[in-house]
Amino acid sequence: MHGDYERAEQVEPDLSDARGLLPIDSFLERSDLNRIEAIRVGTYMDRIVLRLYQDMDRAEMYDARTGEKLSPINEAQARAIAEADFTPEADITGVELIGEKGGEYKNPVPAWRVGFANWKRTHVYVHRDTGLVTARRNNVWRGFDFLWMLHILDFRERDNFNNWLLRIISVMGMATVVSGYTLWILTTPLMRRRGGPSARTQSLPPEP
Repeated sequence: MHGDYERAEQVEPDLSDARGLLPIDSFLERSDLNRIEAIRVGTYMDRIVLRLYQDMDRAEMYDARTGEKLSPINEAQARAIAEADFTPEADITGVELIGEKGGEYKNPVPAWRVGFANWKRTHVYVHRDTGLVTARRNNVWRGFDFLWMLHILDFRERDNFNNWLLRIISVMGMATVVSGYTLWILTTPLMRRRGGPSARTQSLPPEP
């Protein structure tokens, strides 16, 4: 649904060969991050890389063997990453660097948004500081997102299940159900046989 079915088949990187990798302390010394919350080993463009994370948004990427800093990636690199990730044959319609979360993209920023000229209007998002694809969005996902928005009645972030509009409508729905059962109980023949309001009304003598 998120567009993952348009993703090219990924080959798991071989990280078993640790020969020639620099010690982690050397990367910590050259980092410009204020703090390091996570360190992850991965690959980028056939290189073994080390990614240092300050948080979900702020990160740095280094070549694990040479120590070369590879982030932030530029537009040309983002294009190459998106093209390698996207399966269908389609031209790129545009590349834009976004710095704020919102709309169809709520993952780490800044990120490159790469648009493709397929009928689904697919966008592939590449995080500028890690070189990783962080989201894939297309018209199928946008249609699902619209229906999800109507389902939970959150017209902004579309992830709040506890908003006031949903609460009010839920209370109104429960009140409707309770009132329906109440009317059914008061008008059922069993209540009339037990001397309910309907039974007393029928027992009154006729008017002269």
